[in-house]
Amino acid sequence: MGQPTSAPRIDFSQLLRAAEGLTQWRPMLLGFLTLVAAGLLMVAGQFLAFRLGGGAGALISAFIALLVVVVVAAGFSGAGVMLMDRAKAIEPRSMVDALLFGLTCLPKFIGFALVLLGLALGLTMVASLVYFVCKLPGIGPLLLFVAHPVLVVLTGVTFTAITWVAVPLFTPAVWDGRSFKESLSLVYAVARTRLIQVVALLLGLYVVMSVIALLLLAALFPGYGLMTGLAAAIVGPGMLGGGMSSIVGILGGMDMGGGGGHLYAGMLATGLIFGVATTLMFQVLIMGVNLVYLSATAGLDIAASQGALETHLEQAKQKAREAQERARMAAERARQAMPQAATAPVAGAVPSPAAKTAVHCPQCHEGIHADDLFCGSCGHKLK
Repeated sequence: MGQPTSAPRIDFSQLLRAAEGLTQWRPMLLGFLTLVAAGLLMVAGQFLAFRLGGGAGALISAFIALLVVVVVAAGFSGAGVMLMDRAKAIEPRSMVDALLFGLTCLPKFIGFALVLLGLALGLTMVASLVYFVCKLPGIGPLLLFVAHPVLVVLTGVTFTAITWVAVPLFTPAVWDGRSFKESLSLVYAVARTRLIQVVALLLGLYVVMSVIALLLLAALFPGYGLMTGLAAAIVGPGMLGGGMSSIVGILGGMDMGGGGGHLYAGMLATGLIFGVATTLMFQVLIMGVNLVYLSATAGLDIAASQGALETHLEQAKQKAREAQERARMAAERARQAMPQAATAPVAGAVPSPAAKTAVHCPQCHEGIHADDLFCGSCGHKLK
């Protein structure tokens, strides 16, 4: 089994292709429809929460929020799948196929989130154990002086690796059609061999995205401010509503007065404008992440990394089984020691009445005490 190849040269010029996301209308349409659907669901959820109130309202609001997360994740995964096809210079699949594939990606994302949660919990448990040891008198302060900086750096490196490597690589790996285990192996391989390249490319991508976003906003805000002011002067200030109070009033079914249909139209138009702008910026980001993924994994020996990851996981499982066996044996020894401790004589203990029984009744042969005058069973006179 071969070893992972060395990292290729860092090429920032390929990041300019991230702007191609602005020209892909099908993933752009899917992303925009996803935002529209999420917005309508949020409005419906808030309306029902206001109407129902109490526990029922809170329950339906939580359910709608979960549904919004699923819709957004599936929709933008579908857009990411189509942009991955574009980044690989192949024919992008249809919106329906991409959306269905995006739905199948959700279990992998959930599993990855659970892996990251387990990693965070494991790091927290180790740190808690170290800090408990630091409470010991004498050596505790010295251990705290050494351990605290180490734990701070370790936590920072871990969360930096998750933010800069794990999430930006696992997501496009799933869009590329890789399995859950293969995607994890890929992240592990890149983190071991090409960490600097990925961080540098992502920094370059964020610079490109920031420039494009600045250009979009520079073109959008002057036009929005000028036309909104002109429309308010001609149509009437009612189309602008009363800010957040108008939105809350609409969700609660209140009559805001004066705005009428113009208020709804103005709010929907504003949502449409900024929804398109948000979709365009996401297009650039997703396209750029796909390009970084393809560059970071070019020539990478995934099989070798997958074997190394499986070996490490098997070693961790073996250590866990050994620790479980040691705990079971300790519990078994403690259980076996309990009857012995229960039957062992206790120094200074008062003998029980049964211990005083030393003779038997000559008539019925039942046990009697030495100081009894009559047998307690048959009544025979003993003395």
